[in-house]
Amino acid sequence: MERLPKHYSVLSTIAEFKKYKLYFSNIDKKIVATNESKIYLTKLLSLPASMASQFSDAEWDFNSENPNVSASISGAKLKINFSKYKNISTGIIIEIKCLLLSILLSPEVFINNRRKAKKKGTTRLATSTILAHIKSGLRFLDTLFKVLKVKLGKEHIEKIYSSLTQIQAIDYKETAKVHSNSYNDDLKQFFSYMQNPHTSEHIFGENISAFDSDQFSWKKRYKKKASNVVMPNWAFDKLIRTASLLVHDFLKTIGEEVSDSFVSRYKLQNETLYCSNAGVTKETFQLYRAFRLINAGYPETFVKSKYGIPDELRNSKNKYNLKDMTAFINKGKYKKFTLTSIYEQLALVSFAAKYLIGQYTGMRPSELAVIDLNNCLVEEGGIKLLRSHVFKGKNTFSKGLFDDKWVVIPIVEDALKAMQALSSITQRSLVFSAIHTKKYDETEKPQIPHSISYQIKRLISFVSPDDDLGFNNYMMRHTLAYQLYRLEAGLPLISFQLKHLVNTVDKFLSRGSTSDVTMGYGGIADSLVESQTAQKLRKQSEIEVIKATADPDGNYLGGKADEHKERLKTAFKGYMASGYSKEEIFEAMAEQGLGVINVGLGYCYGSDSKNENLPCIGSLRCNPIRCSNAIVSEANAPYWREVYSTNLANLNNPSFADNKEQIKEVINEAKGVLTLLGHGVPNE
Repeated sequence: MERLPKHYSVLSTIAEFKKYKLYFSNIDKKIVATNESKIYLTKLLSLPASMASQFSDAEWDFNSENPNVSASISGAKLKINFSKYKNISTGIIIEIKCLLLSILLSPEVFINNRRKAKKKGTTRLATSTILAHIKSGLRFLDTLFKVLKVKLGKEHIEKIYSSLTQIQAIDYKETAKVHSNSYNDDLKQFFSYMQNPHTSEHIFGENISAFDSDQFSWKKRYKKKASNVVMPNWAFDKLIRTASLLVHDFLKTIGEEVSDSFVSRYKLQNETLYCSNAGVTKETFQLYRAFRLINAGYPETFVKSKYGIPDELRNSKNKYNLKDMTAFINKGKYKKFTLTSIYEQLALVSFAAKYLIGQYTGMRPSELAVIDLNNCLVEEGGIKLLRSHVFKGKNTFSKGLFDDKWVVIPIVEDALKAMQALSSITQRSLVFSAIHTKKYDETEKPQIPHSISYQIKRLISFVSPDDDLGFNNYMMRHTLAYQLYRLEAGLPLISFQLKHLVNTVDKFLSRGSTSDVTMGYGGIADSLVESQTAQKLRKQSEIEVIKATADPDGNYLGGKADEHKERLKTAFKGYMASGYSKEEIFEAMAEQGLGVINVGLGYCYGSDSKNENLPCIGSLRCNPIRCSNAIVSEANAPYWREVYSTNLANLNNPSFADNKEQIKEVINEAKGVLTLLGHGVPNE
C-alpha cells in the first residue's frame, strides 16, 4: 500500500490509542466516558481501513486496492472478518485492528523484526500475506480465550481480560497444547508483530508478557511436505514425448498443420493412434462440438453460423433435441464414438498441451493462468512470442524475455493450436481454464494454482500411472532450468525442443533485447529461477555428470572399463577410509568443478595406446563394439537412444532410400551399445 498523506493521519490517530485504552478496554461494560474519549472513539471508528471499509466495520475488504493480483489471491484472501472470533472481546479486537493498520501502513517498522527475515532492503509486505498472519493470530487468540473461559469462568474473563497485555506467558503455553490449527510461519509472524517494540510503545502502551512460541509443546506443528524440485530425467523425457504425440495426433486428426516436424521421430505405429482409438475423427469432433455447445445453452443460430451443425443431429421434427442427439451418436456408424470416450481423449489433449506450454516457458502458475488465446501470440523481429502477465518482481536482465513475454518454439505453437481448436468447444479464451464448456452468459475467471496442478497431474497419471512425481506447479519451471544446466554441464540432450528454445532465445536477444550478453544454456536457466535455487540446480547437474563418469560402482563398457573402474575404486577407498560418504565425495568433486566436462557418445582411454595411426575422431566409432579404448557409461545412453530413434524414423523415408543400408548399420550400432548398457529397444 502506497503511503499517502491521509495514511499519516491514520497512523497519528492510532498512536493516540494508548491514551484512551482504559475506556476502550471497558467498552462492553457501559462505563461512562469523558467527552474527549467519545470524540476520539468516533474519530477512530471512522478511520478508513481500506477503499471499501472503515475501522468500525466487522469485515475489512482490500480487493479494491489490489486489482492486479493473481486469481489465487483475489477474493477471500484479501478480506478479514473480525466477527468470526466470538471469544475475543471488543477491546482486544480494537487492539488487533490498530496493529493490522499499523503493519499495512508502515511495514518497514515491522519487517525487520519478523521471524522469517526478508532480504535486506525489502520494505513491503503483500496485503494477503499480512492478512494471513493476522487471521492465524486471531484463531489462536480465539482458542486462548475459549480455554480461559472454561478454566476461570466466562464472566470473570470478560470482566478482567480486556487487553493483550493482560495475557500471561503461561496462557500462551497452555493454549498451544490444545490449539487445533498448526503452528506455522503465519502464527510465528503474528507473534513477532505482537512482540515488536513499536507495538508495545504506540499501540499497547506497555509490554506484553515475554514468551518463545518455538519452545511450546504444540498440539500440531506444520511440517513442510517434501516435494521434488525437479522431475527425474526419465519422467521429463517420457512426459515431453507423450504430450507431444498427443497434441500432434489431435492436430492431424482434425486436419491442422503441425509446426514441430521432429515429433514424428518419436512415432511408433501402434502407439500414437490416440484419437482413432477413442473414436475421434474430424467428423466426430464436429458432431461432439455441436452437442457440447447446444447442451451448454448456446443458441442454435450461434453454433450453426460459427461452426456448423451436422444435419445428422436433427431429429424427425427438424430440431436439435439433446436426447435424440445422444441416441444418434450412440448408434450406427458412430457407435465406436461415445460421449465419454471423446470427452476423456480431448481432456487428455488439453492437459498435454498445457503441460508443453508450462514446461517450455517455465512460467509461474499466476502467469500461466492468464494466457489469453485472443491476444497471447505476438511477433517481434520475425520471432514468435507468447504474452502473459507477470505479477511478481520483474527480471531486468533480459528486458522483457521471461517478463511478460516468452519465446514460442514449434511444439509450443502446436500446443497453442490445439488449445485454440479445443476452445471452440469450451468457449474459453484462457489457455489454462476448465475443460467443461462455459455457459453462454458465464463470465470466465482465471484458474487457481491447485486447478492447474490437478490438470497436469492427470497427464502424469496417464503417462506413468504408478508415479505421481510429487508434482507441484513450480516443478516445470525448475525442471526447465535444470535441463538447461545439464546441457551447460555437457550432459546429453534429452529433449530436442530444448535446442529450439536456446536457439530462439539467442536470436531474440541478439536483436537488441540485451546488450552484448550471450545467455547460453546457463544464462537462460539463471533468468528462470532465484539465485539460491540456481546454485542448487547447477550443482545438482554437475553431481549428475560426476556420478555418470566417476562412480566406482557405475556401469562402464569397453576394453579399458575395468581399468577405469579400478582407478575410481582406489581413489574412493582412500576418501571413504577418512570417513567421507560417497555422496559427500561427489559433492566435493562438484565444488571443485570436476563436473563441468563434456560427455558425448563415449570416453576415450586411448592415451596409453601404442597404435601409431591417426587419433580416433570419435563419433559413432567411440563405442566398445568398435574400439577397445572406448568406454561408454549410463550418461551416454540418451545420445545413443537419439541416434537409434532418429535413424529408425528415417529408415522408411523415401528421401533416404539411397542410404538405407548405412542407416541400418547405424541403427544396429546404436542398438548394440544400448543393449550392452541394459537398455531395451523395440525391434525396427
